[in-house]
Amino acid sequence: MTTSTTTPQIFLTDYASYNNGTQFEFGHWVDLTGFSDADELNEYIINHFAECDKESPLDSPREEIMITDYEGFPEAFYSESMSFDALYNYLERCESCDLDNEIIEAFASLGNYKVTDTDKFFDAIEESYCGEFSSDEDFAQDMAEQTGVEISNTWPHNCIDWERAARDLMYDYYESNGYYFRSI
Repeated sequence: MTTSTTTPQIFLTDYASYNNGTQFEFGHWVDLTGFSDADELNEYIINHFAECDKESPLDSPREEIMITDYEGFPEAFYSESMSFDALYNYLERCESCDLDNEIIEAFASLGNYKVTDTDKFFDAIEESYCGEFSSDEDFAQDMAEQTGVEISNTWPHNCIDWERAARDLMYDYYESNGYYFRSI
C-alpha cells in the first residue's frame, strides 16, 4: 500500500500519445488535491487533451486516459484507465475521518475490508479502532483498566500474567503497526 502521507497524484498521459511514442511530451503529474471531485478532474483532463491536440496533433485525438504512475493513495485504486469517483469518495472519507492516515493504512493492511468499498471500510474502522499501544500486553492492561479495576503495582495485580491475558484477548482483536482494532 502506498502511504497516504504523500499527496495523492497520478501521472497522466493518453493512449494516442503512447501509441505515437510521445506519451511524455504532454504527460505530467497531476495533484489530485487540486480538484474538488472526480467531475472537476475529468473536465481538466478533457481540456488538457484538447490543448495537446491543438499544440501537437496526432493521427487520432487524445481521448483515452492512460495513467502510468500513482502515489499517495492505496494500490487497490491503481488502474491504467481508472475511474476517479471511488477514489475521490475514499479521499473525502479520509479527510472527514477523525483518524490519522497511519491508522487508516494500518487497518487497510489487515485486509479484512476492501478499501475500494469505501463506506463499509470506513464504517468498520470507525467502529473497531481501539488505540495505539506498544505491545499486546500494554493493550491487555489498558483493556483491564477500562473495566474499572484499578491496576496497581501491588499484589495481586503485580502477579497478573499480562502475556497470557494479551494472548487470550487478541482472539477478538487485530494489531497492525501498533494500532489495535476490535474484530467486528
